Amino acid sequence: MLLPLSTSLEEIEREVITFVVSFRGEIERKATEIAHQLMQLSIQGAGIQGVCEHLARSCDKWVVLQDPDEQVRFRVSSTGENTPALPAILTEEALQHRGLTRIMVPVQIRHEVVGYLSLIGTEMDFDYLERLILGQVAPIIALEFARERERSEVESRYSVEALMDVLQGNYQQADEMLARARLLGYDLAMPQVVVIFELTAGEPEYATGSPRAQWSKRLRDELLRTWRSSWVSSEARRVIALLPITENNAHTESENEKALFTRLERTLARVQQSNGSLPIYSGGFGRLAQDLQAIPQSYREAQQALEIGRRLFGDGRLHSFARLGIYRLLSHLYGHEELSDFYKETLGPLLESDSRSNSALIETLEGFFRCNGNLSEMARTMHFHRNTLLYRLGRIEELLGRPLEDPELRLSLQVALKIRHLLSKRS
Repeated sequence: MLLPLSTSLEEIEREVITFVVSFRGEIERKATEIAHQLMQLSIQGAGIQGVCEHLARSCDKWVVLQDPDEQVRFRVSSTGENTPALPAILTEEALQHRGLTRIMVPVQIRHEVVGYLSLIGTEMDFDYLERLILGQVAPIIALEFARERERSEVESRYSVEALMDVLQGNYQQADEMLARARLLGYDLAMPQVVVIFELTAGEPEYATGSPRAQWSKRLRDELLRTWRSSWVSSEARRVIALLPITENNAHTESENEKALFTRLERTLARVQQSNGSLPIYSGGFGRLAQDLQAIPQSYREAQQALEIGRRLFGDGRLHSFARLGIYRLLSHLYGHEELSDFYKETLGPLLESDSRSNSALIETLEGFFRCNGNLSEMARTMHFHRNTLLYRLGRIEELLGRPLEDPELRLSLQVALKIRHLLSKRS
């Protein structure tokens, strides 16, 4: 700078300070004005997208809002003619390759980072104003996040309450419940199946955010991907879902159950592949409910399938109510004297034999029914000589006092063996 010799340095200093202060004051005033406009939009209910759109127009730059994992939620341009295109992936290298830069601030609710807010444009277009604006806008976006979270929690509670009313039949008029479900986005006029998944009792409580604590969310996401209009409620230890079924009249009930079982197994396999460190959980589903009134029955069946199935066949498996067979009846009689009396009366003579022969005779009897009385098949699968099997079967008939050809005896013995299995699993 070429200044006259008579120029006072003190005067120049005052002028420069005045210019800097006034410039900064103008920038701060403009930033405050934009922030005030955005706050008014927020109060009027414009939402996150509305706030981002106004910010993009005010700054004439791209506005990008990302979640905590830096996945893009909103990407808004200034709609100007010279707005540069953004790369598909917003890395610093990709931005620099297109002559772009960005400034980013975290969006926080208390001490939790709920997202990231960025302004993106050409490097020469950035100055102090943008950084100042972002600092004032971030709390407004955080407020919108808090409102969205609260609204989501309220809607989730209402949805869960409505789902439990459907499952338990807590409504006066079916039409009103159908309308209520429709408002939430669910069509219960089509056939439905209830499925329940629960963590095993031995699984501890996992810290929020840990991979194992995410099992219910991952399962919920996969169920919604397979059945897009399903109604799913997920908790820390349990997931309940109403799965809509597009019924094919050409299929029998057995074929429909088999198809559903296969789809659920594939869904569970995808959940496991997405995260190999999931906790152990079991699942159970009921039979097809053709209408709203039949859904509570399918819910009870799903609960029974889950309870009986994991006790009889173990945890970490999927259980179908339709496949439980006679165990559905026997489970209700568990603890009744009639059940234990029938078991002892039917198999008593075999149970009273010495322990080694008792075990051998019971094993032989189970093989007899498993092979439908075919001695050749029994000898092959049980790895015994035919004469040994004949001797054991003769001994069984001798102890029971009746031939195994007696159909009534066969039925009683098969039921008694099922009871034995039930009692051994519950003891």
